[in-house]
Amino acid sequence: MSDSYQKEIPKARINLALDVETGGHQKKTELPLKMLVMGDFSNGKTKGKIADRQRININKNNFESVMADLAPSVRFDVPNLLAKDGSDFSIDLAFQSMKDFRPDSVAHQIPEMHSLMAMRNLLKDLKSNLLDNAKFRKKLEKIVSNQPQLEGLKQQLEKLLDDSNETSNLEIRSY
Repeated sequence: MSDSYQKEIPKARINLALDVETGGHQKKTELPLKMLVMGDFSNGKTKGKIADRQRININKNNFESVMADLAPSVRFDVPNLLAKDGSDFSIDLAFQSMKDFRPDSVAHQIPEMHSLMAMRNLLKDLKSNLLDNAKFRKKLEKIVSNQPQLEGLKQQLEKLLDDSNETSNLEIRSY
């Protein structure tokens, strides 16, 4: 059993070894990898001297709770590609856990994306036939009653038609 694959050390793992001489014999001792990362991960919320601040021990068991305690956030401006008028809008993102880094979670934190996400989810549900007719009609009426959403949906559908090869027999009309 000494040739078991379970005793193999993966190539991606970092191994630190030290040759130690004890009692006239050289012995190879493997050292654990420990890392100290310094930075202001509180986004300026922590006050006081760096020497007086407490060190935070992070491991795989407490990572989520440390994220929740620190509550990292970021604010930045991005070009408004939805309006296509050259304007910018400000985005504030807050992260409480690793799940908050997922694309859907990030999109839910941006108010301008809510209607697009709703349309995307509606089209996904329609495609997979999960909606019954009553729910579908209500959501469709909500989109149709909102003129900017309707125009956005129409433009997206026209773009899809332009990208496909079957545009010769299809046409989008709004009534």
